[in-house]
Amino acid sequence: MTNGTSAPRKATRRDVARLAGVSDAVVSYTLNGTAPVAAATAERVLAAVEHLGYRPNQAARALRSGSADTLAFLVPSSSDPVFTNPFFGEYASTLEAAARDRGYALYTTATSFRPDEVLARFREFAARQIDGVLVLAGDTALDSVALDGVGLPWISLNVASRERGVASLGTDLRAGAVAATTHLLEHGYGSVGFVGQDDPTEPRYIGWLQACAAAGVPAGPFVAAEVTRPGGRAAGHRIADDRARVGTGAHDGGHRPRALFVASDRTAVGVLRAFHERGIRVPQDVAIASFDGSSEAEYAWPGLTTFRQPVDEMARSAVTRLLATDRDHAHELFPGELVLRRSCGCPDDTV
Repeated sequence: MTNGTSAPRKATRRDVARLAGVSDAVVSYTLNGTAPVAAATAERVLAAVEHLGYRPNQAARALRSGSADTLAFLVPSSSDPVFTNPFFGEYASTLEAAARDRGYALYTTATSFRPDEVLARFREFAARQIDGVLVLAGDTALDSVALDGVGLPWISLNVASRERGVASLGTDLRAGAVAATTHLLEHGYGSVGFVGQDDPTEPRYIGWLQACAAAGVPAGPFVAAEVTRPGGRAAGHRIADDRARVGTGAHDGGHRPRALFVASDRTAVGVLRAFHERGIRVPQDVAIASFDGSSEAEYAWPGLTTFRQPVDEMARSAVTRLLATDRDHAHELFPGELVLRRSCGCPDDTV
């Protein structure tokens, strides 16, 4: 039973062909670019498309071609503090631009990264004719054998070191930490502390130790902190209150450092707030350099000296490798660059 009205019928490809005076195939060639079409004919087809409000059925097209011209970007769920880092929002934006440049849409979705859930998502992507998956798994180990068995190309992003059988890329975290810490030491600061995760195998921690050792200065204090703004603020309060002896191992120091290398921009923003609340001036009392190169560093006060990850280059490489005919399992490590601003003590003309 109806109320006497019905939704207007959607225009079809055949309607467009009839109005433009061409075959159905010519409409497809014009819209998909799969074969040359005379300019005048293409103009008639496009005019008919606009007049009728025709929209191609992308799902049907995907079934016919075996491709949805879409990539998936799999990220941690919102409860995971990793993906709340503004750096990763900027990374997602550059990935989308890189995919669009290749004619692909980018579909972003979150997961807990439990092995069974990741595998289920891959199977869902395959059923939807997704062309490849960009995975931001953080420190979560992936079952590459099971994922490869789905048959989709995939690449793991933000990876510090190679994992056998996995195509991956990331920034050289250790080298970035060396560069930032060395720059602080070149200012003449006699001690450089580190604020970051309590993990002696973390590349930024290792780079900080190496830079201090190379300069012949004691490393410390190490202040454990979650890689979040609240984590940075809590660490900053401990440092300001001379309670910096909170790390593990031989690098605790037990004193307020003259300078700090902080593992991420957003953690450094938390440290800046804590110092402001305690009346500690940056860089006059404690200088700071951080890591990531996000817009958050540029708009902090004072502006944060930071090691910038090359997100544009990494995004282009990730998409190119994902769509390549010849798949590889290489790990690609990208260099970054140190961006100098006021927080480290550089003069204003470098801001």
